[in-house]
Amino acid sequence: MKVIKIFKFVSNLEYVHSVLEEQKIAHSIDLENGTISSDEYQESKILKIIDDLNLDEKEVEVDENFQQDFDDWHKNSLNPGYFMGGRIPFFFWNKKNYPFLLFTIFFVPIVTFFIVIFQDRMYWNFDLFSVSIFIFYLFVGISMLVQWLNYRKNLK
Repeated sequence: MKVIKIFKFVSNLEYVHSVLEEQKIAHSIDLENGTISSDEYQESKILKIIDDLNLDEKEVEVDENFQQDFDDWHKNSLNPGYFMGGRIPFFFWNKKNYPFLLFTIFFVPIVTFFIVIFQDRMYWNFDLFSVSIFIFYLFVGISMLVQWLNYRKNLK
């Protein structure tokens, strides 16, 4: 038997071996040395099959920091407060938006309040849903106002 080709990567050798086994072409492989061997009359046939497979035997550059970054992520993935990137909502990092958010949340309850006051009561329908929505908006707005005031107090 004659050595036909030496492979850099054993995975390519195993792939060629599986293709040659499917086509029932007699050959032998040496995984330790990464070689494929066969009789001389099968050599041209095997080389043609290897060329048709178009295997990549180029050197691969391995990023040295990949494993370190993965280990860091894996170690802290369940750690609360450990931020690994991505997008965070603007109101978490930009505290100047509290007045805008406060206005947008308070707008609906304030308009509803003025409608209730300046309109006749017999045309206004008080049901559980509308009252609960009003109270919810009012609660969220007040909580945002308190958060904004605490933020302003901490700045001083």
